[in-house]
Order: sequence, then C-alpha cells, then structure tokens
Amino acid sequence: MIGNKKTALTRLEAVLAVLFIVALIAAGAGWVRPIETGVTTVTEVSTVTKTVGEGQAATVTVTETQRVTVTETVVKQPEAPRKIKIGLLTHQTGPVAPIGQDMERAFLLAVEEINARGGVYVDEFGTKVLLEPVIEDQQSSREGTVAAAERLVNVAKVDIIVGGFGSAFIPGAQPIIAEAGTPYIITGVSTPIVVTRTDIDTSWFVLYQAIAPEHGQSISLILAEAVRPVVAPDRNLKVAVLYQDSPFGEGFFAGMEQIIEEKNLPIDLVFVDKFKVRETDFRALLTAAAAANPDVIVPIGFIGETIAVIQQGVRDLGIKKLYGPVCVCVESPTYYRDLGREGEFSLIQTYFGPYHVHPRVAEKVAEFSKKFEERWGVRPGSQGLSVYDAVYIAVKAIEEAGTLDKAKVAEALRNLVMGELLLPVPGGVIKFQPTGHQTFELYGVQLIWDENIQELRPVIVWPKEIAEAEVRLPPDFQPGG
Repeated sequence: MIGNKKTALTRLEAVLAVLFIVALIAAGAGWVRPIETGVTTVTEVSTVTKTVGEGQAATVTVTETQRVTVTETVVKQPEAPRKIKIGLLTHQTGPVAPIGQDMERAFLLAVEEINARGGVYVDEFGTKVLLEPVIEDQQSSREGTVAAAERLVNVAKVDIIVGGFGSAFIPGAQPIIAEAGTPYIITGVSTPIVVTRTDIDTSWFVLYQAIAPEHGQSISLILAEAVRPVVAPDRNLKVAVLYQDSPFGEGFFAGMEQIIEEKNLPIDLVFVDKFKVRETDFRALLTAAAAANPDVIVPIGFIGETIAVIQQGVRDLGIKKLYGPVCVCVESPTYYRDLGREGEFSLIQTYFGPYHVHPRVAEKVAEFSKKFEERWGVRPGSQGLSVYDAVYIAVKAIEEAGTLDKAKVAEALRNLVMGELLLPVPGGVIKFQPTGHQTFELYGVQLIWDENIQELRPVIVWPKEIAEAEVRLPPDFQPGG
C-alpha cells in the first residue's frame, strides 16, 4: 500500500507540474494579464499497512489524509477605459482658421466613422473602445499652439494627438508633448526639424507630410518642365520669390535653390526677399520684385498671405506676370472662392485639392468627398485629408500595439507599414521608418476661371504622365528677360 501512496502523489505532482508549465507558456505568450490567485485544497486519502507488536503477524490499516495546496491562476482582463482620447491641434480662430476648420471637420468625420463601427479594438482589453475627440485651438500663433498642446496633454491627458498646422508654430509645442510622453502624428508642418531636432526626444513624433525642401523642389521642377517651355523656351526662366520668414518659408526656398543647382535647371532667381508671418500689405515687396523684371512671381505663404500677394500684384499694382506655383497649404474651397478672378492662370504645387485629385486615389477620394460634403455642406481641403488619414493611422498604431501604453503606441507608429489611404504616397505604402517622415507624391495645377460657376477651377499641368493640359498664359502677360 505504500507503493499506492507514492503513485497517487506522483500523479498529483505531475498534474501540478503541467499546470505550472502551462501558466509559464501563457505568461510568455501574453495570454495571462494581471492575475488574481486562489487557493485550492486537495485531500489525498491513502491506506497504509503497519506491523503491530514485535514478532506478531497481524496488521492494522491506517487511513492518512494529506492536504496539498495548489495555487490556481485566474486570468482577469484589465478593465477597458470608457474612451480613447484622441486630440487635434488646429486653428479655430485667427487668419489660419479656414484651414483649421477644414482639419476639424475631417477629424470629426473620421472619429464618427470609426465609432460607428464600434471603435478601436485593443487586445489588452479584449474589446473595442470608442474614440473621444478633444480639440484645442492654436489661435493662429505660436503662443496659442503651445497653450493648446499644454491643455491636450496635461489637462485632457489625451492618449494620442493628430494634426497641427504651421512650421512656425508646432516646434514650440513639441517639448511639452515630448515631456508628457504622448504620441503625435504631425500633419500640417513641412519643416523636417520636427523629426530631426536633437534637443528633445523625437521618438514620440511622426510627420505625415511632404517636407519643405520637397515642396520647394517640386516648385522648381514645375517651373522648369511645365512653365519655361511656354514662357521662355529659348532662355532661362526669370523667377522672383517672396517667402514667409519662418522655417516653413525658408525650407521651401532652400528646396528650390537646391534642385536648381543639383539639376542645373534653366531658372534664374532674379529677386528673393522675405515677409513676416501674417503680413497683409505686400505692395512695396511686389514693386521691388517687379523691378527685377521676372517672368514669374512665386509667393510662399499661408492662404491669407498668398491671396493678398496675388490680388495686390494683379489688381492694385497691375503686375502682369505669372504667379506661383504656390504652396499646397492653400488648398481649400475658401482659396478658390476668395482669390477670385485675379488668380486666373496662377499655379499650385499640390498633392490634393477640393476640385482635383491624383488619378491613383481618385475613387477613394471621391467617396470621402461625398461623405464630407453630405456631413458639412462644403468640399474638403488638403489639410483635411491629411488629418482624416492621420486618425486612421492612429487607430492602426493602437491596434498594432494592442495597448494604450503610450510608449508602445509611439513605437508602433514608427514601425507601421500600411497601404496608402486618401493621399498618394510613393509606392502606395505608408512607412515612417527610418526617418519618422512620410512624404507624398506631388503634382502641379493651374487655375482657370469658370464663367458658369464664377469661380476658379484647376487643371493638372505637371508631371506630364498625369497632365491634363499645358500651361496657359494670361492674354496681357508681360514676359521678363
């Protein structure tokens, strides 16, 4: 009977060993999350035969009860939060508000769509969690942007941020966001500084936007390959550049200069000068530029600044030149409406506009634009598309991370690989590695006045692979040279 007892204990020990090994495997595989332990008491009964008395053959059967304590692992899911807080930096007031409103509308549309599907699946909680939008106003200023970022990360304590507009504004808010350890998908900034600076930890940031040098390079290529053959086929194109005195403007101009030199483009920069952020009177600057006798005047600024340059040049000063290509950041219905007839024949370097789209993503963008117009009664602009995409990128990163742990979400963003959404990207794949930056495929449009609707409408003129027409000149155009 002693042998029976040993056999029973051996079986029990084997069961315990198996349970222990399974628990280890589950923990390693991430099956077991924060646990509770319970105690199970197992009673083992065995019969033992003993010899009673010296030299006596009689035996007595004794029953022994043995208690073995087993620790049982009980899997318990962490409690899911009520909402995932997703923050938006945008401009609700000030001169940049038209762009900010486009961003806000696209942001809310994306959040509504995702919540209508049940929210975002987070593996850590084993369920879907709804998004809670939190919007803060940059107030068209650096100070307003810093204050807005402070409210997002330290008051609302958002899980992730998207959007933000202005290379002159966002860098000032980055230290606050980095210190709070909050992942941020930057969309409305063209300076690479936001992902290359070394004074803060930039691993919290990714940039979903073509950077300023890339924009500047596309401006020079449009001028050399689409404008010069029409304006000055037998000589170099004469160009005047007026750019915003900010990292945004400086980056654009640096890109223009760089590619002109690298590719020996047939372009002469006959006049270059800067203007302050939010400038409104450009007449003195335009008069100086016209004195250099350019073929083309290229203003590089925000939407209000760009409209003012073109209107004052054409209407107030009668400078009969070609204007642009201007920055894609003007791409909103407001620009096409407010620029007016003075903007006819001007050009935009772009990746999307309310009345044009890259052919490869045309079907998806048409579907989005329809939903946007049904929801808000207006057409979307380029910054709206960037933010809309960024919300879906944020969702994908959270799902890939399987948690709301901010460090893991930031890491998932940096390692993300997913198909292009609404904006055309090289190779059709969104991938932030190794620089933390995702660029776009850029192209050029020219604006032509539509008598029927009494507004400007675009025609793609560059590159030739997708061009719909050649560049046209104003009837009263005065060439330089």
